[in-house]
Amino acid sequence: MSITQPPRRSAIALTAMIISGATVSVAVHPLSTQPAVAGEPAVAGEPAVAWIDRNAVPVRLDASGPVEDLRPLRGIVRGARIVGLGEPSHGAHEQVTLRHRAVRYLVERLGFRTIAWEENWATGVAIDRYVVSGHGDLRGVVGDMNPLWQHQAMLDLVRWMREFNRSRPPRDKVRFLGSDVTELRTLPFQEITQYVREVAQGRLDELNRHLKPIWYRGSAREQFEWYGPLPPARKQEVIEHARAVGRLVLSLPARPSHIDRGYAIQHANAILGFYETYAEDMATVSAPVRDRHIADTISWWQRRTRQRIVYGAANVHTTAIPRVTWTFPSDNVTFTNKVMAGGHLRLRYGRSYVSIATVSRTGRILGGFESGRPSVFTVPPPRPPTVDHILGQARHRTYLLDLHAPASPQVRRWLDAPATMRLIGSAYDVSKDADFTMTVGSFRRGFDAVLHIGAVTPTRPLDQ
Repeated sequence: MSITQPPRRSAIALTAMIISGATVSVAVHPLSTQPAVAGEPAVAGEPAVAWIDRNAVPVRLDASGPVEDLRPLRGIVRGARIVGLGEPSHGAHEQVTLRHRAVRYLVERLGFRTIAWEENWATGVAIDRYVVSGHGDLRGVVGDMNPLWQHQAMLDLVRWMREFNRSRPPRDKVRFLGSDVTELRTLPFQEITQYVREVAQGRLDELNRHLKPIWYRGSAREQFEWYGPLPPARKQEVIEHARAVGRLVLSLPARPSHIDRGYAIQHANAILGFYETYAEDMATVSAPVRDRHIADTISWWQRRTRQRIVYGAANVHTTAIPRVTWTFPSDNVTFTNKVMAGGHLRLRYGRSYVSIATVSRTGRILGGFESGRPSVFTVPPPRPPTVDHILGQARHRTYLLDLHAPASPQVRRWLDAPATMRLIGSAYDVSKDADFTMTVGSFRRGFDAVLHIGAVTPTRPLDQ
């Protein structure tokens, strides 16, 4: 199944299929051309393991404990305006916990003030209003997220954000940004309507002519069941209505309203982004529209707030490499040389965008969201000569590694070589594990650092 095509089996999990359920772990060409013995690490990997042991810093997995063990992040991040925090699976508790700890360090020690997430814009607005002012209910706002994020670790992160903000002045509060376009909600439609009513009531009928045919159907399932089967020509009509809404909002004079003008414009952009994303055949384009919308949203927020931003998503989104190739065996399609969100951000911000991957060696993850009934998958240890395998040979199980640390010429060649990465989507099949792959042109051009986790356990859904 194409990662941007409406699902054939269960519409509720469309967003879980467009990379959002990806488990990404990294494989790099061996340090020499000598073949490895089956089942044994390549001899050429030994210098890399020795280098990792010299430079890796062990880190904890306790989200609420001290974060000083993450002090090396200061040197890795330096003056970056945006830091991408990738993860290898959206269904592993420890991965969200470690990201939570990294977020805490970046916020508490380095002054980052926005957490951008692989979550739809409208739900992000609701979470942001909760963490800033307490408006809404903690369990309610997390429970309205994509099913991938409806778990205890996410609840803990949002709760921490709210507690961090309680005694802080408005300009120093940490914010939440839903940077993605994978789902719609009613809020953008309602607030665009209110904005036009308050700013230019005479154009309300014009707005309704374009907004009514594309209005949110009431649930993710209903939305996908309506839009997914539409023929291309009909989808293009929907997209033209969405574009007309955006043009109308942009054309209005800047007048007082209860709805911020910038938010009204971004509401329209998010609606358009959703419809464009699910009308596109990703296999035929070089720059998927979804990831362009993600990068545009993050860039817009950075210009608007001037805040330093942490962007959390799957490694395939956050990698800074300009081009990424990946394959999902369930779709029997290879997506070749695509520009993803992190690639856009590196092109726009240069070294002011820093990308940190997460690699987990083995364990159990919650997946299968595309079926509507998630289940637990056991992920086997990575095979040599993958970087996952090499990283797993280090003496520490959970650690932070700066990929720009001084290294011998042999190790530098290994770091700079093309990298093939294990990419596990939501429709993971352990029997085809070796066929779930992702390739970047260079490991350390794609990622500036790596967080390694020895073993993971499944996320704990809120309803359990």
